[in-house]
Amino acid sequence: MSTASEELPHYTLEQYLAVEEASQVRHEFVGGRIYAMSGGTERHDLLTGLIYEVLAAAARREGCRPFIANRQARVGSAHYYPDVMIVCARSAERLYETDASLIVEVSSRSTVDTDRREKASAYATLPGLSLYVLVDPERRRIEVAQRRSDGDLLWRVFGPEGVVPTRYGALDVDALYDALDATAIT
Repeated sequence: MSTASEELPHYTLEQYLAVEEASQVRHEFVGGRIYAMSGGTERHDLLTGLIYEVLAAAARREGCRPFIANRQARVGSAHYYPDVMIVCARSAERLYETDASLIVEVSSRSTVDTDRREKASAYATLPGLSLYVLVDPERRRIEVAQRRSDGDLLWRVFGPEGVVPTRYGALDVDALYDALDATAIT
């Protein structure tokens, strides 16, 4: 375990990819550092699956590829594992995608700040990204960032009775959380 005074090692992209391909634990790669990802809660995992179910079929009909939790997105020198990612462009890379049309992150108390600041800024640089969606697994709240013509993100919040329009289908806030509440034990 590291102490506050220890320096974390830096890795090259090639070193990270070699570690990640051989590892049974997923890691994100930011600023030359490798960060192990923690497991999700029951609500996190169920909500991720429900959102994927809503979006996947329409994404496939449009010739896009929907991914759930295990496909990396490379953004600059960083590598993340979005909870749901829809990719319409073909990637020349075997281990990761380099563009996405839609990215969903189901946040937690420990990730919400990173999701809202670091990942939002990084994902906003993807040329094909139309929506970045942050979902709260504990309360009926979905935040959506859409890139404006000046490159900045315009955020909108959807709560109870809200419906998030996407090109792959509508995310009905109440329907998602009703299904989540009917399924989740914790």
